[in-house]
Amino acid sequence: MNANNLTSQEKIELFANLFTGLKNVYGTYDSQTGKVRQAKEAVTEKVIADHLIGKQSYGVYLLINNRTKAIAVDFDTHELQIPAQFIKTAQEYDLPAYIERSKSKGYHIWIFFEENGVQAVNARLIVNHILAKIGRPNTEVFPKRDSLDNKVSYGNFINTPLFGASVKNGRTVFVDPGKNYKPYLNQWDFLASIEKVNEDKLDSIIADLNLMPTAKTTPAQSIDSDNRTYSSLPHCTRKILAEGVNSFQRLTCFRLAISLNRAGLPFDITVAALKAWAPKNKPQDGKRIITGTEIISQARSAYKNDYRSYGCESPAIAPYCDHNCPIYQKTNFHYGGNSNE
Repeated sequence: MNANNLTSQEKIELFANLFTGLKNVYGTYDSQTGKVRQAKEAVTEKVIADHLIGKQSYGVYLLINNRTKAIAVDFDTHELQIPAQFIKTAQEYDLPAYIERSKSKGYHIWIFFEENGVQAVNARLIVNHILAKIGRPNTEVFPKRDSLDNKVSYGNFINTPLFGASVKNGRTVFVDPGKNYKPYLNQWDFLASIEKVNEDKLDSIIADLNLMPTAKTTPAQSIDSDNRTYSSLPHCTRKILAEGVNSFQRLTCFRLAISLNRAGLPFDITVAALKAWAPKNKPQDGKRIITGTEIISQARSAYKNDYRSYGCESPAIAPYCDHNCPIYQKTNFHYGGNSNE
């Protein structure tokens, strides 16, 4: 894309594609008084246009259900070496990250994701890992949550770049690390060059670093502590999750993922629970324990189709069956076996 030839309409579309989230609400503030408010109105092209010309600012609510198309880190400091250190660490994971000088104090770091966005929990997990690594674990990250629910409809907004009233003062603009952090001469050329990250990339980083969520409870704990979810799992699934296995790790992982999916767990929670399960395995003949990357692959296959079988007849599951289990009895009857043996 040649940004020099962009029309006003094309600039609006480019901006809206990058800084997008909920479509029925946005944040704004009075540039004179600094008073912040929430506007429960549609995010239209006029809203974006007014932001770009400096008439009214636009703050985006990045979180849509449990997904996001961008993640931002708010460094409330004038010390450039801190966001610069974040950028350098992100590059170690092959994550393209970009620095914006914010409207008043400090800098924002932005990472952008491909068209369908990514699981917010995974994006936040990696960003918080980087922040911990550079010694800034309490830095504000947007979105601030992993998902919306029936109690939280919107989450928190973050002010977007290129607010016309601030751009002329060298604020809300992206800066070039390669040129002493001076603003890019053509912000639209820069926006058009932004690289987006896909979900597979985040999965790979999480697997390589063996990261686990650090919420109030871990996903594995949430399965154990939620009696409704735990009791809905077949006996074999609960036994395997608690004890691990010594053979058929990958097939077992696939079958566990099917059970957790049928119990209603989101994909990312299932992956985290399976990663907590893996160290319990004691594979025979010196074989290695299933890796995070393999777990993600097996879980993705399990979630891809509407699998209905719990795999009672599978050699990976059969040793853990309780013959009094109604699922086993129904399956065994279906296959013509003797449920009383």
